Amino acid sequence: MNTFTTLKMMPSIAQKVFSTEQVKATEPVAAQIAGISLYELMERAGLGVFDELQLHFPQARRLLVLVGHGNNGGDGFVLARLARQAGIEVTLVEIGEQAKFSEDTRAACQRWLDNGGQNHRWPHPLHGYDLVVDAMLGTGIQGEVRSPYREVIDKLQEVESAILSIDVPSGLNADTGSPGGTAVQATRTVTLVAIKPGLVTGRGRQYTGKLSLARLGIGATFDKLAAPFASLIRLEDLPPLPPRPANSHKGMFGRLLCIGGNQGMPGSMRLCAEAALRTGAGLVKVLCHPQSQNVVVQGCPELMLADPEENPQQLFDWASCFAIGPGLGQDPWAQEWLNALLSYQQQHHKPMVLDADALNLVAASKNKKLPGNTVLTPHPAEAGRLLGLSAAEIEQDRYKALDRMVQLYSASLILKGAGSLVSANQERYVICDGNPGMASPGTGDLLTGVIAGLLAQGMDTGHAVLRAACLHGAAGDMAAEDGGERGMIASDLLPFIRRLVNH
Repeated sequence: MNTFTTLKMMPSIAQKVFSTEQVKATEPVAAQIAGISLYELMERAGLGVFDELQLHFPQARRLLVLVGHGNNGGDGFVLARLARQAGIEVTLVEIGEQAKFSEDTRAACQRWLDNGGQNHRWPHPLHGYDLVVDAMLGTGIQGEVRSPYREVIDKLQEVESAILSIDVPSGLNADTGSPGGTAVQATRTVTLVAIKPGLVTGRGRQYTGKLSLARLGIGATFDKLAAPFASLIRLEDLPPLPPRPANSHKGMFGRLLCIGGNQGMPGSMRLCAEAALRTGAGLVKVLCHPQSQNVVVQGCPELMLADPEENPQQLFDWASCFAIGPGLGQDPWAQEWLNALLSYQQQHHKPMVLDADALNLVAASKNKKLPGNTVLTPHPAEAGRLLGLSAAEIEQDRYKALDRMVQLYSASLILKGAGSLVSANQERYVICDGNPGMASPGTGDLLTGVIAGLLAQGMDTGHAVLRAACLHGAAGDMAAEDGGERGMIASDLLPFIRRLVNH
């Protein structure tokens, strides 16, 4: 029985993500429709960033503004003028070349000068300010950062001041979140018109700091003109799960078979299986190495143990879905069970989650064809093995890696990490829930269990991986709020997982 038939599955998306090409092409059109000149848009950008400055850095009385020669620098000239008019002491340093100013940037510079501002040239001291405003490169960087911007960015790493970046931290690729050799480490970034993909996942999240969005009065028009590259999603954006029927019994909520927990690795499977129970799966059976059985069920008598000598066909027929990988290992025992399951699934196509060593074994196999209703849950190193790349290459462009894995394996997929990426129902999502405290052993095993627990109850693979990723991250946030990020362990999330599936 599908207990989610009455659930409206499409999320109410709070924010969308757009590529730099989309912004470059659509922003002028949106401004024209709104009756706003591009110079007026620059004025609005400077004002929007200044409003954020006053909100988040109200004590800043000595301001250093670093401007480049592009439109990002023009935004900086506007902000500098507004800050000076508000009584803030402003020092403005030009890094770019005035000969390369656009007409709008030149106009913004002239208004700054006409209002009593003064331009200094690099090199100039960067220390001794309450706040540094980075208006150097914005989205204008694609390759390596060149001189003199590289020297400025490297020197900024030595200052103690907070740094506010306009649109994108200088040096950061706005689409991938990968630095061009170096990038500004911002305290806060105010991005303009639309959120760019590189700001919200992987290393880009670290460089971006806290993220604000200033839509400049053209956001609604912009959204009508451009299809999103991806969508930001939080658990709160998803509809709540429906109440269970009054005549419920455990058989209505699925039969999950978890395979893993090889010799010496029982903990991974225990975490996975218990997470599935806490998510609401009806019956959870564990197939693990005989030497792992006692540890897997100790303290959780609700878990069932499969007889490893039982006929695989009978075991697989019992289950309505599968989770394989946590603690599986890569020895003949592991390979035999994975091969048996994949062979069975070629005919039956039951929902299935592959994680950890199941992914590594699939990566080593020449056969990349997986059955339908499959979910893959790699972290960057596992994703690298699936694609024949290094983890560093995966992190260079996480969106590209996600798309390549989906194309190669035809599965729903989550690429784990800061700002985990989900491909579900032919859409990309960036998970906003979660925190650095979840970078601890076993949290990925929990995620596998949560996904499988939702699949067991009848949720389709795309929506299960999306909801599970949000739920898992939100549970981690609640655990961090309860006891802090440092020292958090995977099992700390279990009571919050249960709480969240009920609200």
